Amino acid sequence: MQFPKLTPLQSRLAASLTTAVILIVILFSLSPRHSAYAAEIDSILNDEHNHHWLPENVDAAGLSWDDEKDQDAYEAEFLGLDRGIIGRAPAGVDGLDNNTPSNLNLDPGRTNNYVFENKTLWGNHSATGLGLPALPRTRETRDVGEFATPIEIRQDRASQTTRLLYISINVCSQPTRNGTSTSTGPPPQLTLYISQSERNQRPSPDANELDMKTLPLNEGFQNCTIDATGDVYIGVHAPELPQGFSGGYNYDLAASIDGYYHSWTEDEKDSPLLYLVDSDTSSALLVTSNLTQNDITDRVYQNGLNMRPPFQIFAFNENETSIKGLEHSYCGLKTMNASTQVITDRSMTVRGLGNHPKEQFYVRNLNHSSTYLSYLAIEGNSTNFGAGTVGGGDNNCRVVFNLTFCSEVAYAVPSNPELFPDRQNLADMYDKNAAHHYQNFNYSLQQIPCSTTANDTKYSLVRNCTHCARDYKNWLCAVTIPRCADFSTSSQLYYLQPRNLAQAFINGSRPLHDTLTSHRTLTQRLGTNSSRNPWIDEEIRPGPYKEVLPCEDLCYNVVQSCPAAFGFGCPTSGQGLEMSYGTRNEKKGVVTCNFPGQMIPAHAPNGRY
Repeated sequence: MQFPKLTPLQSRLAASLTTAVILIVILFSLSPRHSAYAAEIDSILNDEHNHHWLPENVDAAGLSWDDEKDQDAYEAEFLGLDRGIIGRAPAGVDGLDNNTPSNLNLDPGRTNNYVFENKTLWGNHSATGLGLPALPRTRETRDVGEFATPIEIRQDRASQTTRLLYISINVCSQPTRNGTSTSTGPPPQLTLYISQSERNQRPSPDANELDMKTLPLNEGFQNCTIDATGDVYIGVHAPELPQGFSGGYNYDLAASIDGYYHSWTEDEKDSPLLYLVDSDTSSALLVTSNLTQNDITDRVYQNGLNMRPPFQIFAFNENETSIKGLEHSYCGLKTMNASTQVITDRSMTVRGLGNHPKEQFYVRNLNHSSTYLSYLAIEGNSTNFGAGTVGGGDNNCRVVFNLTFCSEVAYAVPSNPELFPDRQNLADMYDKNAAHHYQNFNYSLQQIPCSTTANDTKYSLVRNCTHCARDYKNWLCAVTIPRCADFSTSSQLYYLQPRNLAQAFINGSRPLHDTLTSHRTLTQRLGTNSSRNPWIDEEIRPGPYKEVLPCEDLCYNVVQSCPAAFGFGCPTSGQGLEMSYGTRNEKKGVVTCNFPGQMIPAHAPNGRY
């Protein structure tokens, strides 16, 4: 039998109808023989069936419950994912992210709770950043480009059962005295609680002590490293306040799988990080230790010198009570520093300590009669971001630094605030005077055959013109720019030489005779009734002050390094040496004579001579 020939349109229509019939047949063959309404589910399922349930009081949208207990009752599960991977903080517990501090207020007697979830614990590490210029290579560091970063061995989760978690906290503000307190101490410290137990998801003073670490804060700071296996629960508790205190706490809490977000370390006396260069009646100059030991030709050296000053310094009067209890907290010191009148100028320098890059701080608006505590701090990784004493407060000693010619000079010099209100103008005046005298010496040195290689024409077999020029410059800067100490400084310090005693103080008063250790003849001696250089009395006119004499070896070095034809010589003992030069004392922290580039540890017992 021959079928009629179909047109293309008829062929497509027939194919569509055939397909539809086949689909209807398949659908009927797969349909159940019985139907069931939703209301019949409870009658079909018996108690042996394991199925999820919803609380009876969930709303139509499935989003709200009547009480906190019901909120914890339902938790969805997905094939292949447990709660530790999905994560959801318990009710009333805040989640912490890696390297992200949580800043909260906390009232006395209350506890704030957090969780660092399992999924975050086993997440990816964060980039460490560039950090400070590279220090000398050690076993624990490796070079990465132009900076050094710690070596960290990171294993896959499959080969690990625990991961280090770094927890740290800083107190930013604390309760204050309300006028009724009889205590001289700070308010009580916060306490940090840490738990890894599911039975103790809100660690606090009321929780089971067997399931948690209890870590009281120390002066506003605490940190802890734990071997974590899953969710880590954290509590921060504020104690009840004793009588006389009011207000609450504010703090930063952070957790990290990379390293401590907050840290604190005490300055080591054998290798301090901060040095006092010098101070005057209202300011102080401090510098850090070297930030890199690389050679001047190294790119790290140049990057260190040109970098943004990484450190900052907080200076407080030692009698300031507001910082008590916050001394180890960067956040707390930063908050309290905002209310002080102290001003700090920061810059980079290579002066002193081997001429490597370091940071210097010019701290101003200090009180002459006060003692200050200084704290060196760094935020992030550095690259992302005289009462009762005549003349005691006369300001005739002033710190100068960053001189062009005498670049190693950084200390207090005789000054006159009325003639030189600007510190830089005073520094330039001294520097130009020294450079002028050096030029005359340089003309003479050019007459010496410095480039000769013949031993019979050299003026010395162990020294040359380079040594002579260096040592003469060091001596010249020290004697033309004397190091100044306040006239009110103790007369018991043998290494201080009184100067200008026949002159009046800037305010018009004159030194009392009993301040001259009963030696009236001092006002009649040339060495004590005038400055070392007449130029100082003529141009600066500082009035009475005391001088830290240059070290005697500066003079000896010039005699040893320069040609004998120059006729250099040093005074001898008993014939002017003691009035002109001082002797170095090997005791750390005591400045008994002056030489360019000298510094003392900031925590030295003799911070102001």
